[in-house]
Amino acid sequence: FACIDEAHCVSEWSHNFRPCYLRLCKVRGGRAHPEGREPIGARRDIRLLGLFCFVLFSPSSRQVLRDRLGVRCFLGLTATATLATARDVAQHLGIPAEEGIGVRSAAVPPNLRLSVSLDRDRDQALISLLRGERFGCLDSIIVYCTRREETARIAALVRTCLQGMPLKEPAGAGELGRDAAERKRVKAKKSVRRPLKWIADAYHAGLSAAERRRVQNSFMSGQLRVVVATVAFGMGLDKSDVRGVVHYNMPKNFESYVQEIGRAGRDGEPAHCHLFLDPEV
Repeated sequence: FACIDEAHCVSEWSHNFRPCYLRLCKVRGGRAHPEGREPIGARRDIRLLGLFCFVLFSPSSRQVLRDRLGVRCFLGLTATATLATARDVAQHLGIPAEEGIGVRSAAVPPNLRLSVSLDRDRDQALISLLRGERFGCLDSIIVYCTRREETARIAALVRTCLQGMPLKEPAGAGELGRDAAERKRVKAKKSVRRPLKWIADAYHAGLSAAERRRVQNSFMSGQLRVVVATVAFGMGLDKSDVRGVVHYNMPKNFESYVQEIGRAGRDGEPAHCHLFLDPEV
């Protein structure tokens, strides 16, 4: 059995941001790159997944997979693909549309609290949101922006306006822990949490690899509360306790919106998602 998770990336990301995703569907088992080298950044993807993709193109490769790896079935999975995206992925992977596409509607997780607003001054609205009752108590927030330069500007704005502000207590915090076991669990969680600051950093593909690692590691460890990022941030991010996602700009489509808010609340605990509407759309 061979499987590609987040298969929508083959369609959405392969044509510009991550062309190696598309190349892994064209690899011929064991064949070298035509220039005698593998493309930079594509080596790990191709070595791990390229052989799996080619099972759909060549009887000889199918035989290789059967003999060497025992593969009998190939599966691409994603939680957010529309029918059009599913068809595009199937085409890239060589799966006949009439044989192998299944699309099921996915409900928004019930622990996500969604909201939208239309604001004349979006900067001020963002700061008010992060100071307010809903987001002011959250210790792990992603703010998505469309352009790289905007991530740096918004991160600086958040640092300036929210520096030194303490976390608010969650609404109804006094009602938590009604029994002794729950009170003990809540107290223990608070005692081990690192002191947090209202600090924001920008993240986008134009930063150096070292800077991207620094921002991501700080966010993962709980030392950084707010990451202001392009949509590249979150791909492959294994952080289950993201408590808030804010879209400063509208996503390019509903599929992207569902994918991005899905990075919040993966631990099943309540999380908040807010979208700033664009008055010109």
